[in-house]
Amino acid sequence: MTVSRDEVIFAYRLLLNRLPESEAAIAEHARANDLRSLLMGFLSSPEFLQNRPGATGGHLPMDLPTLEIDTDATDDVAARCLAEIRKAWTWLGIERPHFSVLTERRFLPENISGSLEQFWQSGQLEADRAANIARHHTCGDLATQTCVEFGCGVGRVTIGLARHFARVHAYDISPTHLAHARRRAQDAGITNIDFHHCSGDPLAILEPCDLYYSTIVLQHNPPVIISRLIRSALRSLKPAGIAIFQVPTYRIGYRFRTAEWLAASHAPDMQMHCLPQARIFEIIAEEQCVVLEVRENDWAGPSTHWRSNLFVVRKSSVAPAA
Repeated sequence: MTVSRDEVIFAYRLLLNRLPESEAAIAEHARANDLRSLLMGFLSSPEFLQNRPGATGGHLPMDLPTLEIDTDATDDVAARCLAEIRKAWTWLGIERPHFSVLTERRFLPENISGSLEQFWQSGQLEADRAANIARHHTCGDLATQTCVEFGCGVGRVTIGLARHFARVHAYDISPTHLAHARRRAQDAGITNIDFHHCSGDPLAILEPCDLYYSTIVLQHNPPVIISRLIRSALRSLKPAGIAIFQVPTYRIGYRFRTAEWLAASHAPDMQMHCLPQARIFEIIAEEQCVVLEVRENDWAGPSTHWRSNLFVVRKSSVAPAA
């Protein structure tokens, strides 16, 4: 083998803007004679030619085949799934903390020193956008409110959110990511953030909040975990609270069977998953919330292969009876 596994994954991310579909696909590409042959193969592939800059693209149609996806699991099975994800993100927090948040080469460990300012600026812009969406949908004063950020990583968006809200509760599954985030908050002189290491229960109680925020995070969990995390998010909202979260809801050729996934061996890297939009709408209704907006985006990958949605959801203004 003259091409490494990491080089194959890099080619996928650089040229196809996605992760490999399987370990078998990685092994097949690793048979290339050298790096040049590998890259030329990607550059001539139908997928790259269809999605290259300037190529005609568009959102996925609505009449695509229904995907085979397990969307719910028992507590025991969910805990086993989460344990696999925890192992991967603990490793990523040690090896590639900033790159695992934004997968651009400039944020790799060997390049990050010259790109940190851009990294933090991107987080501030995202926090400002979240605050503007919240203001658009509520008359409340954000400076008196509480925000929960789920999947805070190294604090890229967290610091910006803390400049808008009275209190931010930031959650992450990786202790190393959290250590970076705490250090960033300390360096920035921000004192209104509480950092939380996620427990082993994806339905664990989060701090009550006026705004829940999570993007490019839920997609790295199996669908049986995504469904639980969305439910946990909506349960954390105070009456009339707002949730802003992003989830891929379709990917061409995607399939997820929980038993098969648990039986497989997983490399410690970022996985990409989706949860059907219809299931998300069901959870929203079950948790006494209403959809305010749904917008398509390209945060999961090319829109010709992925459907990713940003959801804006409001909790009922009437507290449930005790």
